[in-house]
Amino acid sequence: ALVYGNGSSYVEQLTRLDDKLHVLEYRLVSSKDPLPAQNVYTSVELVAAGSRATRVTWSSAFQPTRDSVAPVIRERQMEAYAAGIKALQAKVTSGPSVRPLRVSVTKASMVSSSLVAQLVIAINGTAVHKVGLTPSGTPMTHDLVTLQLKSVDDTLELALEKEDGSVVAKGTIAASALLPTAEGPSQVTLDVDLGPGGGEDGKPVATYTLSVINASPPSPIEAAMQLLMAVGSELKEHLMQTAFLIGVDDAKWRYASYPQAVDTASLPKFSAVLPPSQVIQPTRVGHLFGRNTEFLYAQTRLLKLLVDSSEKGNIPEPRRSILAKLQEEVKAIVRENRFLAVFNGAVPEPKLVVERCTRDEEVAGQMIRGVNPMKIMRLTDKDDPARVVAKPLLGLVAPDGRNVTQLWKDNALFYADYPELMVGTLDAVSGAYTHQAVSSLLHAEVGAQKYWYAPRLVVYKKASGKLSILGFTLTRKDDGSDEVYTAATHPPSTYVLAKVHLTCADNQAHQFVSHLGMTHLLAEPFIVAAHNALPPDHILSVLLEPHFVDTIGINFLARQTLVSSVAPFTDATFSVGTANALDIFSAEYGKWDFLGDNFVNGLAKRGFGTDASVDGLDGFHYRDDGFKVWKALTRHVSRVLHAHYGVGGQDADAALAADADVAEWCAEMRDPKRAAIPSFPKAFTTVDALTEALVSLIFMCSAQHAAVNFPQAEYVTYVPNRPDSMRAPMPPTPAKGDLSRADFDAALPDTPVSLFQALFGHLLSAPTDAPASSYAAVKDRHPAAFGAFTADLQRITQEINERNQVLVANGEMPYPYLSPENMPLSIDI
Repeated sequence: ALVYGNGSSYVEQLTRLDDKLHVLEYRLVSSKDPLPAQNVYTSVELVAAGSRATRVTWSSAFQPTRDSVAPVIRERQMEAYAAGIKALQAKVTSGPSVRPLRVSVTKASMVSSSLVAQLVIAINGTAVHKVGLTPSGTPMTHDLVTLQLKSVDDTLELALEKEDGSVVAKGTIAASALLPTAEGPSQVTLDVDLGPGGGEDGKPVATYTLSVINASPPSPIEAAMQLLMAVGSELKEHLMQTAFLIGVDDAKWRYASYPQAVDTASLPKFSAVLPPSQVIQPTRVGHLFGRNTEFLYAQTRLLKLLVDSSEKGNIPEPRRSILAKLQEEVKAIVRENRFLAVFNGAVPEPKLVVERCTRDEEVAGQMIRGVNPMKIMRLTDKDDPARVVAKPLLGLVAPDGRNVTQLWKDNALFYADYPELMVGTLDAVSGAYTHQAVSSLLHAEVGAQKYWYAPRLVVYKKASGKLSILGFTLTRKDDGSDEVYTAATHPPSTYVLAKVHLTCADNQAHQFVSHLGMTHLLAEPFIVAAHNALPPDHILSVLLEPHFVDTIGINFLARQTLVSSVAPFTDATFSVGTANALDIFSAEYGKWDFLGDNFVNGLAKRGFGTDASVDGLDGFHYRDDGFKVWKALTRHVSRVLHAHYGVGGQDADAALAADADVAEWCAEMRDPKRAAIPSFPKAFTTVDALTEALVSLIFMCSAQHAAVNFPQAEYVTYVPNRPDSMRAPMPPTPAKGDLSRADFDAALPDTPVSLFQALFGHLLSAPTDAPASSYAAVKDRHPAAFGAFTADLQRITQEINERNQVLVANGEMPYPYLSPENMPLSIDI
């Protein structure tokens, strides 16, 4: 509560406390006298303004109930801010007289485990840092601790504390013992004994070593490279864990449920252990190691920036001059566009994407040929635009003069909606949702606060046949205040940044629903049920087995990264974070139907037919190539099943209906305590019905995963095209002028997170060891069917290659992802 001398009083609620960015934010709850404003937020930010100065910024956002009162409110705020600044100046000093020390903390010895939780470092009795400890007393991280001393007479105290805050042991050391001597800076290492009596009486409980590191704090490039190496090491650990942390491969595999799965929020089941037969194949592990190392070596030119090329660096000529020139070249790339620095050597720059990603045609075009072709829908003659399109967007008009209704009549109106992203904490001021990653093991926040929106987008088909953006909203207030972004109504930079927020939102839906959820996680209960119910030599096992290779092993690895408390990859690098991501997928999974949402029926639900002659949309490569694969699979599976069940001229449908193994498979698939897929058929009485079910499953494990995974090398590695996260919400559209580059830098991911995104985009697009063209499952049992299928695959490969050659010749992006020579048989990455 704030009470002023004039009798005014206000009650505010603390809504944000960011110790890393030094930001406080308050929301006005009530005031003694009615205030002619609503949604009043006040923030205070402290920023270093040099080595001995701090800039304090007060700011406020509010909605006046009447336009005329805004100047009055601003005047009163300025008076309050001036008084606050004056009071603050009276409290602060001119700054410390001792340079900050950077200290590493390691455990030297501990008599016995005392169930300690943390080591608290204090200066003159004031706690300044807490180090999380393992049960044996070892620091959980190797991060350096920065100590801001005020005087050489300061006293440093170390204390071991339990979880309840009670002190087990403590010890002290004079700050002067850590400071540089007159001879100059040198590394100082001292042991501090901690005991019940302060380490002075009796034997110490523990001894910790403090080492003063006199190097300057890491530069952004150095920090980025340190992160890269750490990520590489972490990835190697997870791969090795996947290879060796295995369970029991008994006759029946047990199911397990995700902790987040409850009655109201379901998630697919998974294998409770990693069966030895499902460990990632050694050759695949080797290729993943190679792909990871390939990326790291491609970043070696960034390491050149860490070398001192000045005369003090003691590098002889002409090497010094050559190195200095190389450093300037790399610095120029970073200054011009820091997101291009990762492309080097074996990591090629996706030049067309970099060049065009800010254009409306490119953003819209990626919705049918990019990494997430699963969100766009076409409004057919059965749809009513007024019922489908959000109200703020119904008044849009294309540059050629066509409004929404006319575009619909011209079969040229498309829409994308992201209500599933309405999760997390809503920031009432910006209309964005927010998330802060926290490590439960480190008891600390990880990375910056992240932001995302749940946008709505109208796309239209131009006279040229190309798709383009008609307009979109980021917020969903639905009170008349949702801003509609269009190229005609917004300054260029403002419009581009809004589109970056749009593609960031699509990236969340893609990674956690289209990719992780609807392929990786969804496939696992099918794999477990097939193993449990179908004998290895059953014709269904023979057909399905090639499409299940490495998937459980890869999913095991994914679960380690998803739930990791030490390195929460997805939680710290994606805007929505891990918990929200699983909620998003769970909501979509709850509506999913096995056959009703397969490739063919899913496209039909979104208004698309088998080709452009049906829906009038050219260039929908996912649809075009997908149908080639779907039809080839259908012919192949049908041939094999009819040959198997119709052997000797018997009625194939009757033989299938009498197959007890298939009946058991259906029962296990539908059983809530086992695979728990209620939309799976109760039984199969016709070969055609079984064919559709098998092709639906095979397509999901092969073509569908390929379509939503492998374009990441082109469309995800360049961060501004579709960021994994955003660090700031969309700024208000300037009344005059436009947003600056600083606005973009503040919003887009920092360098370490950007490197992580590029690394994983490169890693996850590693070429398969088992493309569809290598298929040989029924070669011996059904050679005629195998030969026909092989011919189909060869024809599809040729058709796609010829189409892609034309695209490249016309300056367009090729679409090679569903070509049988590229498309994996299974989810093996």
